[in-house]
Amino acid sequence: MMSKQAAAFTTPPESFIHPPLTPPASEAKALSSHRVSGILAHLRLRRSGQLIKYKPWSVFQLAPGEYDQLITLFKASESLWTFWEHNVRFDYFSRSNRFILRMPTSTHEFFLSTVVLEIQAQLQRIAAGTGAAAAFARDVGYRGSPRLVFPVDETTEEDAADEDAADRDNNDANTSPKYDSHEPDAAFTHLDAQWPGVVIEVSYSQKKKDLQYLAEDYILGSNGNINAVVGIDIEYKHSKKATLSIWQPQYEHDDHGQEVLVSVQTVDEEFRDALGNCAAGPSTGLKLKLKNFGPDTMLENADAEEMSQLVSIPSSMLYEFMLRVERDASKTKDRKGKMVDLKPGARKRRRPRTPPEELKSDHERSFLEQEARDAKRSAKCDDDYEE
Repeated sequence: MMSKQAAAFTTPPESFIHPPLTPPASEAKALSSHRVSGILAHLRLRRSGQLIKYKPWSVFQLAPGEYDQLITLFKASESLWTFWEHNVRFDYFSRSNRFILRMPTSTHEFFLSTVVLEIQAQLQRIAAGTGAAAAFARDVGYRGSPRLVFPVDETTEEDAADEDAADRDNNDANTSPKYDSHEPDAAFTHLDAQWPGVVIEVSYSQKKKDLQYLAEDYILGSNGNINAVVGIDIEYKHSKKATLSIWQPQYEHDDHGQEVLVSVQTVDEEFRDALGNCAAGPSTGLKLKLKNFGPDTMLENADAEEMSQLVSIPSSMLYEFMLRVERDASKTKDRKGKMVDLKPGARKRRRPRTPPEELKSDHERSFLEQEARDAKRSAKCDDDYEE
């Protein structure tokens, strides 16, 4: 995990969050434990392979202090904490107490891999040259899905006006440091940089609503060191539309003349229309400059023109990537892929396995049954709290 840095943060507007009505005081404590236990049960079932149905983007609206409670409970179990640290991908927006579990589908993982491989190939071509730009490119690498933690700056007066009054009333009771945590689908980082220069998010219909706020957290949380947030939306309900979006840091002046860092969307375009046709224009597509992959402090002695070399994927290529992914999904679903059959007359023989350990007591059996009930309740919580 990367070390913490001070970060700026803009509270999402109220339209971003639709929390349930505040429960009566007599029910608040019970509801709080219900939310946390539901998430715990969900992850226990997932760890044991018993979670049959899941959403790739599950949203939970927590109460103040519940995220800290959740982490404390995870740490109390060594096996669950290990699973959390190495197998669970999540996002946490501290200002809104919004907690999200990620479970990307194979379709989105395949599409992401095609984009990552193309970017890597172009970086390698630049790295094969000579000079400062080539040396810079050689030190830029794909970092998978790192957990990025951004401590939240104190709220400004302008931000405070956007916060819910109930949240402000709870600030005194919840005195633990606030921080935002995110795990992008893909990140490219220079060896000498603290933060990734470029992050990529492949979104689904549910995740798309949160994408602009993710981009804002990445850019403001890293103090603008994340130079580009690439969002690719490839799944719309009842539509084959696919879009490309890019957000980048920019300094502006507010009404008082104060310089402020903001997240600005610089690209918003379709590369496939709702009917599934290629919507690529001659100059559209993903275009990143080499310098976007590292902080400006590393470019002082580099040639500006060399560092402006493009790493680009035309919209037509993104469209072809989509077709390839869909063909693969269809082939797998219909079992039409090429394969070798078992030799005629041959049988299969498996290694003998040690029988699974029997439940040692009625108490343990009851505990597992309770976990299953909690998981069902957590699924309902998910439906209640999700936008």
